[in-house]
Amino acid sequence: MVFAILPMVLIAFGAAGLLGMCSFNPGGPATEDAQVPTVDPAAELQRASGQVDFPVLHPQPPADWRANSANVAGADPERIVRVGWLTPDGDYLRLAQSAAAEQDLVSAETRRPPQAQGTVRAADRDWVVYDSVRSEQAWVTERDGVRLLITGSGDEAEFRALAEAAAQAEPVR
Repeated sequence: MVFAILPMVLIAFGAAGLLGMCSFNPGGPATEDAQVPTVDPAAELQRASGQVDFPVLHPQPPADWRANSANVAGADPERIVRVGWLTPDGDYLRLAQSAAAEQDLVSAETRRPPQAQGTVRAADRDWVVYDSVRSEQAWVTERDGVRLLITGSGDEAEFRALAEAAAQAEPVR
């Protein structure tokens, strides 16, 4: 039976390779810039501001960061506005904004029961640190009644850069 199935498997792999439906990359996954989506955070945040009952901030992270995702999730009154960026180092960071209670926002964004791990001072604010998925962290603070949550695979310097951008951000008009 193995000898009957083996030719079919080889034919399937050969066809997939010839048609470009798979690739072999022994060095690990690679992304091509053309395949990574790009979003206009200003337009997406403007659109999101009409869907929520809190002021939506428009942060300006470093110019070499690439916004690649944006959405509004959840149901009133706990809607969450999210924008995600790729850094030049290939890390991903996401800023979530919501009027939801901190515990609810942390649960929604980290997919874990919230257990604070301490605080960190960044951008002249205290941020509560929580564990997140894939050994990531989530930093949470409040600004004018809106909870801000940063999470992702970035290092501390990148978290601080996004924290600074969020602290200095102007509301979308």
